[in-house]
Amino acid sequence: MNFKQRLKFYLFGFLLGMMVLATVLNKKGCKGVNTLKTEELSYQTWNITEPMRCKIRCMGFAADSLFIQDIRNATVNYSESDIHATPCGKYVIESSAKSAASYTLLVADCGTAANLLDIKTNTPCDCK
Repeated sequence: MNFKQRLKFYLFGFLLGMMVLATVLNKKGCKGVNTLKTEELSYQTWNITEPMRCKIRCMGFAADSLFIQDIRNATVNYSESDIHATPCGKYVIESSAKSAASYTLLVADCGTAANLLDIKTNTPCDCK
C-alpha cells in the first residue's frame, strides 16, 4: 500500500468519524459557566420578600415567574460576586440587552433556594 492509498484510507475514516460525531453531538452543546449558573438559579425555589416583589412589578414584570424566566438571559458578574461566602454564595446578576428591563440583582444561592437580597434598577419606584 503506497502513501496515497493510506492517505485516502485515513481521510475516509476521519471524515466518516467526523460525520458520526456531528450527528451524535448535534443536539448537545457546550454551555459556559454563566449559562449554567443562571439556569441553575432559574430552576431553584425563589424566596422573594414583598419589597422586592414591589420592585419587580415596578420594572414591568406582571408575575415572579416572568422575572425568573428573564434571569435565564442575564449574566453573572463574577468579579463582584462573593461565591465562597458562607452559608450561601452571593451572586451579582446583571440584565442582558434582550431583557425587558435594566436591573442588577444581588442573589444568595443557598443550595435548593435562591434568596433575592436586593434589586438596583433605573426605574423609579415607591417601594418600602
